[in-house]
Amino acid sequence: MTDASAGGTVNREAREKFEHILRKALVGEGVDFRALIARQKSARPLYQSLTGERIPTRIFFDNETSENQTVIDLETEDHLGLLYAVSQVLADVGLDISLAKISTEKGAAVDSFYVSERDGQKILSPERQKAIADKLLAALKALG
Repeated sequence: MTDASAGGTVNREAREKFEHILRKALVGEGVDFRALIARQKSARPLYQSLTGERIPTRIFFDNETSENQTVIDLETEDHLGLLYAVSQVLADVGLDISLAKISTEKGAAVDSFYVSERDGQKILSPERQKAIADKLLAALKALG
C-alpha cells in the first residue's frame, strides 16, 4: 500500500485503519464515505503540477476490447474521492461494474471500468454514452 501524498509505504496504523473501513464496507456495514473524504481533503492537492500544467480529462467508451462489457476508460487528474465519485455515478446510472483497473501516477489517474447495463448489455447508444460521460464530468468537476 502506497501513501498518495509521499509515495512511500504507508505506516502500520494507516494501513490498519484502511483495512478496517474496507472490511466494514464489504460486509455492508454503514460507512459514510462522503464524510471520510471530506475529513481527508486538504488545502493542497496530493500532486502539485507545474504552473500551467493540467491533465485534461478524457472519457472513452470501448465496445471492442471485451466481448461482454463496455470498457469506460477515464483519464483525469487524481483527486481525493475520485474512485468513490466515479463508482457512485456508474451505480446511479444503472451500470454494473465487473472489473476496474486503476492506475495513478504523478497526479494522473488512468482508470478502466468494465461495465454493462443491468440487463447485461453493452452501452451501444451514443446518446446513452454521452449522458454517462456528462454525469462523470459533472462529478469530477465537483471534486475540485
